Amino acid sequence: MDRVEADLTPGQEWQQSLNATVNRLSTQYVNLLRAASSTSALEKGQQDPRAGGGRMQTPNDAPPPPLASSTNMNALQCQLAVENLCVATSQLLSLIRTLRLSLLLMDEETIANEEEWQVHQIQAISSKAQEEANLMEQEWLELRTKELEELE
Repeated sequence: MDRVEADLTPGQEWQQSLNATVNRLSTQYVNLLRAASSTSALEKGQQDPRAGGGRMQTPNDAPPPPLASSTNMNALQCQLAVENLCVATSQLLSLIRTLRLSLLLMDEETIANEEEWQVHQIQAISSKAQEEANLMEQEWLELRTKELEELE
């Protein structure tokens, strides 16, 4: 099936890009916190990986396998989350620069026209809502009148 969708305006594209970047930042921050804590292993009903599966007799002994694998996995997840946070932050800064530049390039007439267009949109929405409210009120009054007539 062919679907025709209207192209997004530059403002809508920028807003979608901003939303995606903020979502990515928050997701990666949660991933970083999860990887940095040992509770992720505890959530799965497993034993705390810090408990280990063997003994370290001296400081030179290798850590027990469960602790070593958990530590390596968490370190890798932390590094990945930090790198993703850096990329998302860079994209966010780029979006902010784009917004600042577009605001600097806009002249007063363009800004006034955009504000006027927004006012007209809001007025159209509010008048439509008022009309719908009036219709609903009229229907409600008619129903109430019918109920009162039936009771008499």
